[in-house]
Amino acid sequence: MSTLGKKLDRLLIKVVVPLVIAGALVGLMLGYVVFYSNQFTDTGYRPQQPIAFSHRLHSGDLKISCFYCHSAAEKTATATVPPTQVCMNCHSVVKRDSPEIKKVIQSFEANKPIEWIRVHKLSDFVQFKHQVHIQAGVSCFECHGPVDQMDVIRQEKPLSMGWCLDCHRKKNILTQPSRLEDVIERASKDETFYEEIKGGLKKHQGTPWVQEHQRKKGSTNCSSCHY
Repeated sequence: MSTLGKKLDRLLIKVVVPLVIAGALVGLMLGYVVFYSNQFTDTGYRPQQPIAFSHRLHSGDLKISCFYCHSAAEKTATATVPPTQVCMNCHSVVKRDSPEIKKVIQSFEANKPIEWIRVHKLSDFVQFKHQVHIQAGVSCFECHGPVDQMDVIRQEKPLSMGWCLDCHRKKNILTQPSRLEDVIERASKDETFYEEIKGGLKKHQGTPWVQEHQRKKGSTNCSSCHY
């Protein structure tokens, strides 16, 4: 083989082949992102839970406040999953013969927590504080979607960094509480208001139950979430 032929072979091995392989890998990655993007964000993820708990029934039809079950959300960084005792506050009397409620009763009597499957999860290097957002007037539904219409909870939003930043940029200064669950909270305590909003809950969005939310700026500084 001539010297030129050997040089071309070396060029092919050292340059062209790696470029082709790199191009193929990049193409595969882009294709995966385009066609399987929900694999990165878990958007649409809706596992079947050990008990068929319907948020549509409890939050939507019965107008039970989000904070009745997720009571820590307004006060701590985590919203927490309610213990079986919270379920039993009602179901010690309500629908005890239901097959699903019997599972709740068994959990309570055995002193064994219900093994709910987590739906929403951020990366370990992200620090998200529920109470900061809620006290600033951000609705639970803005991150979790219309849970009052879901029989089976699903991840509605991507919860990606870009998605969070878009929200922080749009709402750099929150001036008006718009939490739909504030309306539900008020309705759970005010029978007259409950009758008023029947059939037209969403038109009352922005009606505050908490009289004044703390005003917060939506920071875009890296250290706000990564520390």
